Amino acid sequence: MLKLTSRSQKFILIFGDLLLTALAFYLAFWLRFESGIWRATHTDRTQYLIVLACILPLWPGLFSFFRLYISRRHQGIFADFLPLLYSISTGVVFVSAFTFFYREISYSRLTFLLFGGLNFAFLFVERVVLRIALQMMRKRGYNLRRVLIVGAGELGRRVAQRMLSHPEMGFQVVGFLDDFHANGVYKKELGLEVLGKLGSVSEIVEAQQIDKVIIALPIRALHKVERVVTACEKEGVSTDIVPDLFNIVQPRTRVYDFAGLPLISVRFTPIESWGYRIGKRGFDIAFAASALLLCAPLLAIIALAVKLTSPGPIIFKQERIGINRKRFNMLKFRSMSAGSEKHDQQAGLGSRNDPRVTFLGGFLRRWSLDELPQFWNVLRGDMSIVGPRPERTYHVHQFKTQIPNYMIRHQVKAGITGWAQVNGLRGDTSITERLEHDLYYIENWSFGFDLKIILLTLFKGMVNENA
Repeated sequence: MLKLTSRSQKFILIFGDLLLTALAFYLAFWLRFESGIWRATHTDRTQYLIVLACILPLWPGLFSFFRLYISRRHQGIFADFLPLLYSISTGVVFVSAFTFFYREISYSRLTFLLFGGLNFAFLFVERVVLRIALQMMRKRGYNLRRVLIVGAGELGRRVAQRMLSHPEMGFQVVGFLDDFHANGVYKKELGLEVLGKLGSVSEIVEAQQIDKVIIALPIRALHKVERVVTACEKEGVSTDIVPDLFNIVQPRTRVYDFAGLPLISVRFTPIESWGYRIGKRGFDIAFAASALLLCAPLLAIIALAVKLTSPGPIIFKQERIGINRKRFNMLKFRSMSAGSEKHDQQAGLGSRNDPRVTFLGGFLRRWSLDELPQFWNVLRGDMSIVGPRPERTYHVHQFKTQIPNYMIRHQVKAGITGWAQVNGLRGDTSITERLEHDLYYIENWSFGFDLKIILLTLFKGMVNENA
């Protein structure tokens, strides 16, 4: 059976990286100086070859730092996208900065920019193709890792079912070890057997040529885990532990170090990542500023119409709860008669066909035009373009005692639009369903998901049928 070791895969990947990096550098040089696309001056090719000679040994070290050479067989084919982007961006900035201080020759910054883009494109395609090829091999029974599951209870069964349902990951479950369970149900349901008791782990690992042991014991059997780990390490076998915390810990949680003490976060929230804290904030500022500039004439027209059609202020401010339970004033064009907010908690108000809504206000609400001033909330940092919609203070105090997990939505910034809104859950709709969509957004956040929500908002989310 063909079985590529992680070392041989790493060697193949490094060789391909160096070859494609050299090709990207040559192509960038050709595009800049020899293709005729840009006006070229005479340049010394030897000086650029010296730079390439410095880049080639630097890149593998940089890629290793960003963990691009670790095994990711349990992840998707696009798992290297962000690490590769970060590493190449860092390398190009470093090389550009270094050559800036070298005064013997003036290097072309455009060449380095072209090199970075081509290098990223080539290496990303290389990794995607390699992952697809490996997944196809594994589905056909090649390059498999033999796995032994310690624990034949519900937890162990879930592990086996997941591995059997994802053959592209290349894990071949050999069987279980357990002190109490018999073979019957596993043979019938999964085609697997309980091969022995926990005390026989060393013998089973050697006899079955096990590559990985996964410990899936319940919390009540925690005292047995250390013995199993010790036996596995004595045999030199990789060991993973599945914590018996499925009802508490979410799938995208993480383990992090706290002064040498490993801690498991109960729930992953995107605000913990630099991509959310810096990248999303930068995108919010750029998007909100552009929207305010482009919509300036429309904003002026709406403001004038509100002023002329009903007495009272143009902008309506209402206290909402945002990230980390902080209060802020959310801005809207006023769509109700002045002072109507004093009766918000009165029965029958605040819902569809609210009698307090003006004729113009109904139009603004239907087309979500009353929300446009919230781009200013985004610039201020109170809100984001995409996120859970913020609720009024007294509603938050009410829902947090009635709806489980409701306050989790306040671990990220509130948004002008969100996953619940583009799925039709706006206005007077189910709070429970909206919360389900908000939690799904939080647990699956990515820039791509944000862009999808923005596009869906533009195409089908602007009209509010529940206004």
